[in-house]
Amino acid sequence: AGDVLDYASRLWQRHAWAREPGGRPEGLRPGAATSPTTAGTSSSVGVLAPVPAAAVTYRRVRAIRTVKSRGEFWTEHAEMNLEQQDRLSAQSPSVFVCANSPAGQPWLGFGGSFTESSAVTFSRMGEAKQREIIRSYFDAKSGLGYNLGRLHIGSCDFCIGSWTCGNMAEDDEFLDGFSIDRYHAAIIPMVRQAAKVTGAPLTILASPWTPLPWMKTKREFTGGGRLRADCQRAWADHYVRFVEEMSRVGIPIWGVSVQNEPEAAQSWESCIFSAAEEREFVRSHLGPALESAGLGYVKILIWDHNRSGMLERAAVVYGDPEAAKYIWGLAYHWYGDARFESWPERSEVPFVDRQRQAAPIVDVRAQLGLENVRRVAELRPDKHIIQTESCQELSGRQMKDALGDLKLAERYAMNIISDMNSGCEGWIDWNLVLNEVGGPNHAGNFCVAPIIVDSRREEVSIQPCFYYIGHFSRHIKPGARRVICSSSRDALEATAFVNTDGTLAIVVLNQSEGGMHFCLKVEGAGAAAVHAPGHSILTLLVDGQEADVSDGKRGSKQK
Repeated sequence: AGDVLDYASRLWQRHAWAREPGGRPEGLRPGAATSPTTAGTSSSVGVLAPVPAAAVTYRRVRAIRTVKSRGEFWTEHAEMNLEQQDRLSAQSPSVFVCANSPAGQPWLGFGGSFTESSAVTFSRMGEAKQREIIRSYFDAKSGLGYNLGRLHIGSCDFCIGSWTCGNMAEDDEFLDGFSIDRYHAAIIPMVRQAAKVTGAPLTILASPWTPLPWMKTKREFTGGGRLRADCQRAWADHYVRFVEEMSRVGIPIWGVSVQNEPEAAQSWESCIFSAAEEREFVRSHLGPALESAGLGYVKILIWDHNRSGMLERAAVVYGDPEAAKYIWGLAYHWYGDARFESWPERSEVPFVDRQRQAAPIVDVRAQLGLENVRRVAELRPDKHIIQTESCQELSGRQMKDALGDLKLAERYAMNIISDMNSGCEGWIDWNLVLNEVGGPNHAGNFCVAPIIVDSRREEVSIQPCFYYIGHFSRHIKPGARRVICSSSRDALEATAFVNTDGTLAIVVLNQSEGGMHFCLKVEGAGAAAVHAPGHSILTLLVDGQEADVSDGKRGSKQK
């Protein structure tokens, strides 16, 4: 235990909140705002300041689980007490938690994206169904408790056609034609409904898919192209105008990413930025433009693309102190997994099954890059990392064949667990709502969302991935801090956080066919026997109360 605590202490010192140039990262000053949803257009908008967790003597464990095959969704399954078990083997199936080992930045929260496709689809539903959808996502008691959001600046693939913010002619370098009128049709009303349910403005990240076509070398929305050198100042001013206009209608923008997927020339809105180009644009244009407009509090995030290239991008851009001083952190997406997507280059690594008469096994590998999140966190512990886009492409499948997909739910959970354990500080999903074909999408890039609706029939279909996300978002609250957690079995994927009220929230995923009995061990507090059925996810909540054992069973109340 002493070695574990010593390791935890070193981690704590390395990731301590108080790092100025030589110490405290910007935005974490003493007395800084303690909410990620602070409104306004002043420097009060910031990241969560650390709130010490309340001291708790851990005793009770509540097991909440989802097992689709049994029809269980967020079912409070068991309640038990931790008991001292000094003779338990460290090699038996177990999940071990160092409850007093905070090892990361405060957790910002979870959220989804208010695309035009989502907002238009949402607007076509009746008022009762709209309330149901918004509460499902943003109500902290009955829903997912989302507090983050993402907006596209101008159009993206999940829009009703390609468009710009207003009508800016090619010689309009002062952006006199700038307007957010299009957002008033569907996007802004949906954001306002969400904020009303949360009771505070959302923490909103805004991302452009492309500059105005006349600002690009290709002079088109699609197919990549680059930002013209003589248009960099005007394009930087475009971010300023977007932030200012959104603020005027009561939607404060917390941060902006420089460019969505800057290394992808897509058949929809896209623009290429090399690492050097992004670094130069932030250093010489975007950072100064926001600062001179009094918007220095708006966070700037680089990359906003897949994990596979995030370390290289971080190293190049952060390597310039004049650029790095403007940058809050790095955003990334989850794409590149050949087990779920048709486009990544894949490799097949053969094995021989030593336990099943030398039957062949193939491990599929591609461009997932899960470990790169940790590497970026290690590269610059003073910077921040959030996941900003995730969805499942249909890739030619029909939506009816994708509905109820449990494997997609497991994809969400295994990605969230890995990202959280690697230093991610917030997690934003892609479309909040899509229609019965996975759109609308003007590029034909149809996808699945956690909520699918059929507006003609007023039907709302909540997908298994929604419930899997909820095992994290409902119980790991903004301001929580990750604690060191390990599993003694590969089939048990786990992460653990301590909330500001001292409650431990431990999420355990079992993707295997078979159920697994394991022991939850909380250092210094004891252990409890837990069962994870095949293809299940559990949230284990540990607090200082006494378990209800009125059914007469030793330390366990089955429900």
